[in-house]
Amino acid sequence: MKKLLALVLAAAMVLSLAACSNSSNSDSGSGSGQQQTEAPDSGSTDTETDPGAGSDSGSEDAVTSDSPAYPNCNEDGSINLDTIGHYDPYYDYTQNERYKVIYIADASGSLYQEAAAAYEQWCSLMNLEWMGFNSSEGDNDRYLTLLQQALDSGYDIFILDPDSTTWASVTAVLNDYPDIAWMPMMSPARDNSEGEGVPVGGNLLHPSAGFDHYNAGWEQMEKLFQWMEETYPDADWSEVGCMSMDYSIVPVLHQREIANADYWAQNAPAEAQGNFFQADCAASGISVQAGIDVAGPIISTNDQIKYWLVSGNVDDWAQGAATAIESAGLGETSCITTFGGTALQSQWDAGTQNCWRYSLSTAEALYAEPLLGACYAYLQGWATPDTIW
Repeated sequence: MKKLLALVLAAAMVLSLAACSNSSNSDSGSGSGQQQTEAPDSGSTDTETDPGAGSDSGSEDAVTSDSPAYPNCNEDGSINLDTIGHYDPYYDYTQNERYKVIYIADASGSLYQEAAAAYEQWCSLMNLEWMGFNSSEGDNDRYLTLLQQALDSGYDIFILDPDSTTWASVTAVLNDYPDIAWMPMMSPARDNSEGEGVPVGGNLLHPSAGFDHYNAGWEQMEKLFQWMEETYPDADWSEVGCMSMDYSIVPVLHQREIANADYWAQNAPAEAQGNFFQADCAASGISVQAGIDVAGPIISTNDQIKYWLVSGNVDDWAQGAATAIESAGLGETSCITTFGGTALQSQWDAGTQNCWRYSLSTAEALYAEPLLGACYAYLQGWATPDTIW
């Protein structure tokens, strides 16, 4: 079986005090690609980085005539398969062919835009030609068309984010092009099979670096409970509700909701056990409007709830849920977290602080680096999908 990077880059929560996929069958290491920052009014930042990555990735002056034989090689100059896919500021990338890179996703929200910017940055450091970012905007047929056009254009490296239910179709196309290199990003390439011993989402079709989605859901709930206990320690928990924004048709994303439900069942008082609500956006998609449309009716039909704790799970849904809660006049007594955080940072930059208070934040620049580096290693013949990491 192919090996999967257990990428542990950094983990924690983004705080706003003013207002508030490892081995062959696993999606990821715990908290991969995550970064801890405080809200804009605190002024402090705490970031941990993968020890396998280059420690000075922004330094172009580091490359000298004494460039090592391979990026992050062993002391004897041989290839280290655990680190060959990471950027090495001392390696001279200009001595190799300049490959063309494209990123194709099925959505174009802030998280995807941030990822595209990260790939463009890494391309400049690794002497790669950035060909841009394309989105099918949720149209699976359009996605396959964009992919085929890029293949026909002779591009070399493909970072792919299709609807996770269409990986079989995508990989069927890619299998006809053995000379290109590709990696999935937001979700691992799995075959959607089920059965005893089969991991969530099915068996891997290709190596992937990713997240522990269950852990992401659990950590969001920990932050919600912390906020509730610190802000309203004397609240009547019969008036406290929890809403989990879900995407039940995608198993890896659904793991976040499962974790939300498990945490509530194990930690909420008895009088609140009936106040957990699954806000399934499977029929509405991943958008701010979907968050509004799904969260709104839950809020309006449960007017006994005075305090809402919402695990947004995706930026767009968190933003939509916040709109619905604020419209209901419950913003002050409610708290929303999410997994991602790019849109929350943009919201803070614009001066907006509401009931969307926290994010378990993914650092796209750190997440993108090993994906691009792995593809580079494939094309150079330094590693294969079976041997990388």
